[in-house]
Amino acid sequence: MSRAEPLKLETDVCESWQKYHTGNHDAIEEIYPELMPFCLKVCSRTCGRYIDESDEEASIARMSILEAFHSYDPDKGYILVYLGRVIRNRLIDFKRSEKRKKSLFLEDLGPKNDVVFHTEDDAIEKMVEELARAQEIERFKEILGPFDIKFHELVSSSPKQGKTREITKKICWVIAMDEVLQTYLLEKRKLPIKILEEKKKFNRKLLDRYRKYIIAGSLIIIYDLTYLKSFIWAQGGTDHV
Repeated sequence: MSRAEPLKLETDVCESWQKYHTGNHDAIEEIYPELMPFCLKVCSRTCGRYIDESDEEASIARMSILEAFHSYDPDKGYILVYLGRVIRNRLIDFKRSEKRKKSLFLEDLGPKNDVVFHTEDDAIEKMVEELARAQEIERFKEILGPFDIKFHELVSSSPKQGKTREITKKICWVIAMDEVLQTYLLEKRKLPIKILEEKKKFNRKLLDRYRKYIIAGSLIIIYDLTYLKSFIWAQGGTDHV
């Protein structure tokens, strides 16, 4: 999983894990409220149905947190992915145990329980990426605030014609890669239209019409927002993305 900025939850859980291993066993209790929504999401994906904190699967998730804190090694990758794997495996063990108690064959478990045996590591990584993407969008909304641009406006303000879209994307890269233009944008919080028109020879009407799109695209590149980079592609390819 490639991220320009660490996922906050990942960072917080790693810090709690470090505290736990320096003797602060309250660290697990402190991280529970922040961590449980992720754990319940893993449970729901694994079991193929909605799981809340009152379900037995949620109790398994809580015990899995303790197990993961005991056995996690930073060399094993992201702690959230590792925790998700532990939760999934314990749920599989639980379902198999239940099956044995009821003397049922695996094929008699039904479609909902059968999902347990098809939740792979990449599905857990995808969940972590979804959280990272949501975090990045929230950060981008904050970045856009001083420019008086709303995130939901970007779709309607983007160019629809392919040729125009490529030109505006090129402008974004020109601004982001030029120290003078970048400084102007960030300090004055507006598009350096005069410089772009006179020195870079871009069309004034196009700059005015797609101002919000160009500002937003430039900021995505400047702040290296990984998940939003698909919003802006380099002219003629994806070399800079």
